[in-house]
Amino acid sequence: MPVSRGFRVAALAVLAGAFPAGLPAQRPDSVVMAPVRVPTADSAWPSGPGLPLDSVIVQTLLHSPTLAGASGLVRTAQSAQRVAVGAYLPGLTLNSSIIRSNQTLTGGAGQSGAQTGYGAGLLASVDLFTGGRRGAVSQETAALSRAADAGLLLERYATVLVAKAGYFEVLRGHELVRVADDALAVARTGLAYARARGTAGTATPSDVLRAELALSTAQRQGLAARDTLAAAAAALGRLVGSDGPADAEPSATLEPTPLLLADSLIVELAAREAPAVHQAEAQLLASRASVSAARSQYLPTISAGAGYDLANNAAVPGALRQGWVVEVGTSFPLFDGFRREDSVTRARVTADVAASVTLDTRRFSRSEAARLLGSLRVAEQDVALTTEAVRVATEDLRVISLRYRAGIATILDQLTSQANLVQAELDLVSARFTYQIARAALSALLGREL
Repeated sequence: MPVSRGFRVAALAVLAGAFPAGLPAQRPDSVVMAPVRVPTADSAWPSGPGLPLDSVIVQTLLHSPTLAGASGLVRTAQSAQRVAVGAYLPGLTLNSSIIRSNQTLTGGAGQSGAQTGYGAGLLASVDLFTGGRRGAVSQETAALSRAADAGLLLERYATVLVAKAGYFEVLRGHELVRVADDALAVARTGLAYARARGTAGTATPSDVLRAELALSTAQRQGLAARDTLAAAAAALGRLVGSDGPADAEPSATLEPTPLLLADSLIVELAAREAPAVHQAEAQLLASRASVSAARSQYLPTISAGAGYDLANNAAVPGALRQGWVVEVGTSFPLFDGFRREDSVTRARVTADVAASVTLDTRRFSRSEAARLLGSLRVAEQDVALTTEAVRVATEDLRVISLRYRAGIATILDQLTSQANLVQAELDLVSARFTYQIARAALSALLGREL
């Protein structure tokens, strides 16, 4: 049971024990309060067993379209690598033809009538020299494959962060509902005190009206908290692939726990080992390899081919001739309208941009790790401070309630103590979940659990 919950229960027990039995239900001149309507089961309220955090993460990864896109990029990068390897292997082509013609050959023996030519052949061809293009393309595709792998890891942890945020948002909604219910109970107790004093003639009608206004405010806060919970449950249902809202099973603890690594090591790992850094470095290598591939256009390409044809040797124009053939050729464009220069320039610009992006990504990862660590440490202290604030506010409300019942304190003191306790509870909820989200974001940045 959370500490704040224990404080709240203790306060309610003290207030209930201090309140005398047999008081009238309501003064004749008091305002009748409208009942609070709780969302029904067919609304957006979460229903069914709650999902633990591990199940939420697994289901979110399974149904994430962005993760599916990142996985598709890995597959296409692997396919490009196969193509780069295939450039070193000979290509095989199967030719076949059937030709029927009644054309007469010039200088022939005057043959007439339709003739048929048919045949089939197999041709193999391979590039002997490409000026380093194949090697550069192989390096480029290998680097792009590593970039895709790093991008997949980056997207995976980004999706895990989204899953954790959705899970903790539902838990936060439950905590807000709990705080609102406790605030409603305290407001009702305060209204009972005001009515008791009004019956005894030691309080004015204004005291009762203010207590009733505080009760109305607590009811409205309860409705807002339930609306927040319903919205968070609907969002979590979408993440886990459900057609309706999904609930979250309460975590074992929401209190801060020590990190697995030292702060200084986390910052250094963020600058060197973060998935975003690996992705940027791989893209830089790929862009530099593309420059080498573009430069290879200034060198000739030497190719060789060999094949053998089977045919009936018909005297038909264009028909296959039986026999074998071996061919070695060179291709070297002397001028292509500056297209080679343009491709080299574009590749160099891409490489320069990639180098700048890589340096900036390292700096960003380092600064983001430092920022998240700072937020994490502040949240840790905030949790401790707000826990103490809840304890103090609970005790203050207990004392003020007794003083008000005895006629020493005013209704303003009572309402102020109630508001202070509710705000302390809300601050504690916010501090706990700020800590959990900051820790999840730090894990997503490093690509590892902390």
